[in-house]
Amino acid sequence: MSTSNFLSPVEFKLVINRLPNTEFYVQQANVPGLNSGYAERPTPFKNIYTPGDKLIFDDLNITLVADENLASFRECSDWLTAIARAEGFEGYAGLNSPTVGGATNLSSDGKGSMSDASLIILDSNKNANIQISFKDIFPISIGPIQLNTSDSDVVPPTFDVTFKYSSYTITL
Repeated sequence: MSTSNFLSPVEFKLVINRLPNTEFYVQQANVPGLNSGYAERPTPFKNIYTPGDKLIFDDLNITLVADENLASFRECSDWLTAIARAEGFEGYAGLNSPTVGGATNLSSDGKGSMSDASLIILDSNKNANIQISFKDIFPISIGPIQLNTSDSDVVPPTFDVTFKYSSYTITL
């Protein structure tokens, strides 16, 4: 399959099973990089490098537009709070309930603290072209929402969410 079209940075959607309100509000997402370590063997003449044995995935970072009811912010913060057990063990036990944060789809393996997600990149005709499937994601950081009365234009505020995950696969 060959094409002369470049990848469009604005044609994508992100679906996170655990966060049904985020799909519409995603403003930015990244395709995470990956790397591996390496072994260095010193010799009298020069160091020789050999490939590593462990793959390290970069974080999945997204930027969401805050809606007036803070639905997506509340979904993310409820999930992170429950994982971290900030309100006691009762919050953590509630992660296995299919109604945590209003979500009805938990990860396929039944782990309530994790979910699956898909970043779907669209082609120049706005058809699904590439799917990046993330396995067992969970939030590790939620950024602040900045409110500012000195802005001359009404620009919706945004916030960032960072996720860790087990792995991802790319399918065409």
